Amino acid sequence: MHIRTIIILLLMLASIPAAAQVKPDAIEVDAKTYDLYLKAKWGELITEGDKAIDAGIDFYFLRMRMGIAYYTQKNYMSAAVHFERALEFSPKETDALEYMYWSLVFSGRDKEARSLTEDMPKKLITKIGAKPDRLFEGVYIEVGGTFNGDYDKQNKGGFGSDTVIYEQQKPDKNTSYVSLNLISNPLKRLTIFQGYNNINITSTRKFLSIGNQPADFDVSTKQNEYYLNAGYYAGSGFTISGIFHYLNVKVDDVSASVNTQTGSITYSGFSTTLNNYVGLLSIGKSINHFRFILGNSYSNLNNAKQIQNGLTIVYFPLGNLDLYSVTDLTLHSEKKDDVTGNPPGTFISRGLIKQKIGFKAADKLWLEGFYFFGNGVNFHEDNAFVVFNTENIINNRFGFNIISPISPKIELSLRYQYYKQEVPELVYDTPSSYNYLYKTNSFHKIIGSIKWTF
Repeated sequence: MHIRTIIILLLMLASIPAAAQVKPDAIEVDAKTYDLYLKAKWGELITEGDKAIDAGIDFYFLRMRMGIAYYTQKNYMSAAVHFERALEFSPKETDALEYMYWSLVFSGRDKEARSLTEDMPKKLITKIGAKPDRLFEGVYIEVGGTFNGDYDKQNKGGFGSDTVIYEQQKPDKNTSYVSLNLISNPLKRLTIFQGYNNINITSTRKFLSIGNQPADFDVSTKQNEYYLNAGYYAGSGFTISGIFHYLNVKVDDVSASVNTQTGSITYSGFSTTLNNYVGLLSIGKSINHFRFILGNSYSNLNNAKQIQNGLTIVYFPLGNLDLYSVTDLTLHSEKKDDVTGNPPGTFISRGLIKQKIGFKAADKLWLEGFYFFGNGVNFHEDNAFVVFNTENIINNRFGFNIISPISPKIELSLRYQYYKQEVPELVYDTPSSYNYLYKTNSFHKIIGSIKWTF
């Protein structure tokens, strides 16, 4: 028994130097970072704090000081990392909760900020002015149009070669667009965005044939759409979104019937109705200066089926919304039963890339520019809010956006896009032999919008 006691005492004495070595380091870090905090030497404070954390020294006040250092430098995303850790040490500390809330708000992570109020005392909720759950949170309205810059250059007579006996094409002339949307936050972790879109496309159906005068007919396409996006914040930086976009498409067009004996042509008007849809499930994760979003969708557009897998990478190099990069990587696959040269039901895949850069140009003014790489047909973007349900191939697309939050409740924007469409032209060389030629049309799209938060 005596020997056992001696051994225990020896072990306790051996542990004293190790404990004494750690404790002064923590005390030294506490004193040094507190001094730097009082002197507002934020860069030095962050450097000393990183050294301490790398050495295994970590405590509430260290994380708070580092968070405030980043916050003061407007690096809200790095600040949020430290305030989150501070809350792990002291979950009910109101200073940490308040700083964390504003760091999330200024990082554009509103769902996370709203969920944080679940753990806040009412007095703090009142102090920061956190918004209550609302069925009607705001409205978003878009109005705009598209016009074909090459419309007047379209061929109105003659043939591509002397052997052509018949041809037809349908270039779009212009488009009008209206979108009315309602924003709802019925629960702290749930946001619902839904709305109605109306699109009217004016086109010209053109016919050319031997022995007949060229014939042009004004035709139209009308779309009535419903859009639903429900996003739920699941915690730990994860957001899950379920999206559905329904498009009711009515096409008024003209067909031609050729009398094989006389060569004369009879033109007849007809209407076609299509019920198109897109269903999308996405999962997003915020990690420091990055946000990653994985999405998978299934759609039925223009009597064809599409599967679209996408990865969006958003990077904020300054840790705030003053500068950002958005990269969309998409694998688009489409299945048609009449794909020439492929067995029926074959999925044809293509890769698409969209790169956007945005920055704060002045007080209450952000500018964005983007370029779209690839040839797109029957695809969607921006959480399936924008659907390109045309069989014409879209390429060489780029544009810019001007965004201005003129007040805490009102945001205005103006968006411009330029893109080219490869419009198919049906050409008959003989009564039984035909092929498709593609003519390039350049389009200009302008959209103005207002977002009003109540």
